Amino acid sequence: MNTFTRAGDGLEDEHPISIGRVLTAEDGEWEASPALRQLCALTEDGHLYVSEQHQMDHHVLGLIDRLERAEVKFETRLASMSEISALYQAQGSNNGTQSSASSTQRQKEVIALMSRAFKADASDIHFVVGHSITRILFRVHGLLKPAGEIPSSMGRELCSSLYNSMCDVSKEHFQPDISQDARVSREFVDQLGLFGARVSTRPLVDGPLMVLRLLTDDKSKQSMEELGFEPVQIQQVRRLCRLPYGVIFITGPTGSGKSKTLQININETARHTNGTRHILTVEDPPEYPLLANQSPKGSHETWEQAISNSMRLDPDILMYGEVRDLASAIAAFTGGLTGHLVLSTLHTNNAVASLQRLIDMGMDPSLVTDPALMTGIVNQSLLPVLCKECRKPAKEHLGELEEDLVQRLERLRINDAYLLGDGCTHCDGLGVVTRTAVAEVLVTTHGFMKAFRKNAGDARNYWVTKMGGITKTAHTLMKVRAGIVDPRMAETIVGPLDFDDYILEQSDVEKDPVATA
Repeated sequence: MNTFTRAGDGLEDEHPISIGRVLTAEDGEWEASPALRQLCALTEDGHLYVSEQHQMDHHVLGLIDRLERAEVKFETRLASMSEISALYQAQGSNNGTQSSASSTQRQKEVIALMSRAFKADASDIHFVVGHSITRILFRVHGLLKPAGEIPSSMGRELCSSLYNSMCDVSKEHFQPDISQDARVSREFVDQLGLFGARVSTRPLVDGPLMVLRLLTDDKSKQSMEELGFEPVQIQQVRRLCRLPYGVIFITGPTGSGKSKTLQININETARHTNGTRHILTVEDPPEYPLLANQSPKGSHETWEQAISNSMRLDPDILMYGEVRDLASAIAAFTGGLTGHLVLSTLHTNNAVASLQRLIDMGMDPSLVTDPALMTGIVNQSLLPVLCKECRKPAKEHLGELEEDLVQRLERLRINDAYLLGDGCTHCDGLGVVTRTAVAEVLVTTHGFMKAFRKNAGDARNYWVTKMGGITKTAHTLMKVRAGIVDPRMAETIVGPLDFDDYILEQSDVEKDPVATA
């Protein structure tokens, strides 16, 4: 226990008060900024000591508000700034070594957890801090699996230690009641052989949710074939990447492998040009090693500023981590207009929808629909690949499927589908062994853009019927028929297996006035 000697009101004697730990101290459960620690201190015995002259300070009021919203019970006591300073000094003198050891121990525990996740091929670690229990989960091959449970007091300490002592933070300290983002410092990711790791947090009802994304360079997949693209799609993407100029977008939802696809194509382009083309990237943060000059976006610059600056550095090929808003979209298209080949990512559900997304952002439609400028779009998702040792034939387990899915499989004449098995030693009990891409590659033409300008809804059908486009749904059907993916997982990630037929039927109804009537 620490003791805090509180000066009496004009009395010569002093009265020691047992206060326990200072929770707002560095690495404490409610760690405060250095400036705030001059004004207040929350102690383990439930007292919040506040500087008498700073009762209405907005930082102090903010801390009080956070404590009240977290239903922390405390009693406010007024104190002088010197008395508050003495509290922290007592914490440092009595528990400094213990606190440092505790922080170091928590770091070791986080590193051990990250090592476990890395060895399990996990892409993310979830810390779900509940009222009394913190659940830890790994995302492996796209699926969440339990990785352990610890008391929430320890869970909060792990989250706090990870954010405060292991990250390059833009915010001053971990605050469990607000959303925060940070990157794990290089010294820690290097220990594990990771390329990087980033942290995101958000408050839940009972405590914070922290997700740690592990950025690894998957050496097992170094080609488009290994990612799961079809031969005709690979030829189309290579054609796009060998154009002298234009804008290419790799699109899809979060976690769909966009960065990996970019890496493979950037590296292939670098090897094809034998170093004669200057490839420059702007990333936030760099996620994979590339055969390019990789530059992180500065913490104090916007995407627009970073992209504008990159075009003054004599590049031939530019790769931007993501187009997020109108300003960055305009900057990316400016790169294409000025004779550069530009690759970037965008969050959309399918290739054709990417055009409308750019227009909705505020981009000039005449630029978006110029096939000499907007040269191509790749859209992709990742599906878990079934373990061949324990997968189950669907026809022997139809009772496990919903009736409408059985009807879709029958209508689509899928007779040899397989379902997720119970897990075995070959798949570490998961039932899946890796993930495979399902994708659609749109190489724009004047005919397609004309159809899009006339009716954006019909452009997808034009691409499929007139240009032989392979939709993501069609690609998924190939892999369901081959027994590679479970149709239930496929529908969860990509959508109904008969989606293409439904879209075509709806289009026919809209065109047929009799059917519409």
